[in-house]
Amino acid sequence: MRKFIIIAVGIGAVISMMLFLDRFQKDPMLATEAFIQRWLINDNETLATYMLDSEEADADYVQGREALSESVGLWMIYAVEKKDVALFEEAYQMFQTHFYQEDGFIPWKLTETGDAEVTTNALVDDLRIIHALYQAGDLWNHDEYKETADQIGRFLTAHNLSGNLLTDFYDRKYDQAADVITLSYIDPHALQAMFERGILNEQVYSTMMQVLSEAKLQNGFFAKSYDSTQQVYKYEKEVHMVDQALTAYYQAVNGDDTGEFLRFVKDEFMENGEIAGVYDRATKEAVVEYESPAVYGILIWYCLELDERELAEGLYERMVAFRDLKMFSRYYGGYSVEDGNTHLFDNLVPLVTEKIYK
Repeated sequence: MRKFIIIAVGIGAVISMMLFLDRFQKDPMLATEAFIQRWLINDNETLATYMLDSEEADADYVQGREALSESVGLWMIYAVEKKDVALFEEAYQMFQTHFYQEDGFIPWKLTETGDAEVTTNALVDDLRIIHALYQAGDLWNHDEYKETADQIGRFLTAHNLSGNLLTDFYDRKYDQAADVITLSYIDPHALQAMFERGILNEQVYSTMMQVLSEAKLQNGFFAKSYDSTQQVYKYEKEVHMVDQALTAYYQAVNGDDTGEFLRFVKDEFMENGEIAGVYDRATKEAVVEYESPAVYGILIWYCLELDERELAEGLYERMVAFRDLKMFSRYYGGYSVEDGNTHLFDNLVPLVTEKIYK
């Protein structure tokens, strides 16, 4: 009898697992969400940047399980696109508890345990959170979300200004804003909403849009940034495609002509079947071997904005090739998992992209 019960329980477990996997195979996006929930959530509910803990910082000076404001904004945007009010409210409460400070300041990263050891914010992340909060406020008729976005915006306009430009960061320790605005940080969605709600004055709004719109390409690539004191665009020898794709997307949203960059993406993808993470500006040759599902995701946003459906489809197929859909894999649904590790950004951007693309 006991042996029969054990066999029955085992069969039941297998059937449950098969049903579980069948559900995710029908909607792999849910598998990616479940992967993030399983592997990339800290004990305090913040979103971990990497699966594995490490004291070695990456190129962006982030260690292991540290939590980024970047991740909060993308997670919120996914919840909005999914129209999942419960998921958004969970994200909002985590944000309120660990990131948000009463005056509207948001530290750009926290330790795994939720401590803010940095004294700077990050404009790009704050704008993404503002955009998500305004969207959620409209979608669910929730004024508190909008009021929180307003307060973040008021902090930015009071502290992140250099001349008539919002710049990359503000350091509370030194009470000083950066002199530079990275072009891929200029989010027209958030800035327009802030302007319409009276948080951003017309002069700053128009200057931000002008800097974005007038960014000239060199050999098919955008400038990295604009220096507000010297009033010049800054170009780098090696261009990172995350920045390039976001700048192109924001210019497209703004109605600017991005045809030269689009041709590069089309030609590169047609000739090589892939888009590398970094290119040499002068030669247009890839200088790294790696690809990033996040780069493909942002390029898809860009293509959809331009109604370039055929190119978006090809990029989408390449993006999802980085997702683990192997039956019974412990990392099922995860993107770019190597040696038991992956970066959250390479999972959140595809997650948002899948929702938008579908």
